[in-house]
Amino acid sequence: MKQHYIPRCYLKRFSDNDKSIFTYDKQQSKAYPASMMSVCCEDDIYSISDSYVEKNNKETGSQFNRLSLEHNHFANLVEPMFSKLLQSIDVIKDEWILGKEQYCLQFKEKRELALHLVTQFFRHPQLKDSTVDDYLRIEKAGIDMVKCVLAKEKGDESINDLKIDVKCEAPVLHAKLTYLNDEMLMDFANAIASNIWMFLVSMNGDFYTSDFPIVVEPHVKNVRPMYMGLAQYGGELTYPLSPSLMLVVFDRVYFKEKEEYDCTFSIADDKEIRRQNMLRYFYAKRHVFSSKKDFSLIDMIYKVKGRHIFMNANFKSEIVSGLGKY
Repeated sequence: MKQHYIPRCYLKRFSDNDKSIFTYDKQQSKAYPASMMSVCCEDDIYSISDSYVEKNNKETGSQFNRLSLEHNHFANLVEPMFSKLLQSIDVIKDEWILGKEQYCLQFKEKRELALHLVTQFFRHPQLKDSTVDDYLRIEKAGIDMVKCVLAKEKGDESINDLKIDVKCEAPVLHAKLTYLNDEMLMDFANAIASNIWMFLVSMNGDFYTSDFPIVVEPHVKNVRPMYMGLAQYGGELTYPLSPSLMLVVFDRVYFKEKEEYDCTFSIADDKEIRRQNMLRYFYAKRHVFSSKKDFSLIDMIYKVKGRHIFMNANFKSEIVSGLGKY
């Protein structure tokens, strides 16, 4: 079953209808109108196995079903709230364009949008794979340490050769460790909301988005990727909210001279629009989207380079157990 990791309510903002979105496919090097159900989705990314549902409901008395994460959490709760919030920011942007007195987002409102940003970041399949992989490697490292201690205590080296499998219900583990972890979500959101926010406006609706729309551009090398890079020192986080609106979040310490512009709107010139669109293209896993059906920038880069550019955020941590690295 196809399930979206980037919600359709967001993708529809870059489309002129509810069924398709104009897409550039980096794997096929061509542009075409793609069905909403064929992009930014994977098979059963949130689906819970029947065996887990049965065991969990029996043990806890819950009423889980295999689609609880997709339907109850995302479709019925998160996405309607996200859509409403984006519409309210559209109103602020439109009033600014018309020269009316600009409403400035308060910290709580910044944090609300930051919560949705972090949720969308965490629900990406690349984050799911990284989260589950880290968990399994930590568990494996812990088991190997216990086997090593027992082998020495018992004087039996064969204990080290015991095969102990580590299993998990990947969708549930991913959810509990990331987008259902309220404490961590709030911690991330507070860090992002505390930084300097600026909104860039494209009067002609030229901003791209992609299947990996949240990008952090580092302006300082070799710094700790605090909050998985989303609020690191010298970081510039960008996220297209619509074809005409780009959220830019600057690290408050490194970019302290921008403090006076917090929560302000400004017109993005052609150079800045190209830079933002290049970031969406570079970090896209496969698909880039344009409401203008204009991918001339990508065509130019591909012609010059002779290949597509694929940049990756690094989510894989190194786990050291004392016995080795995993």
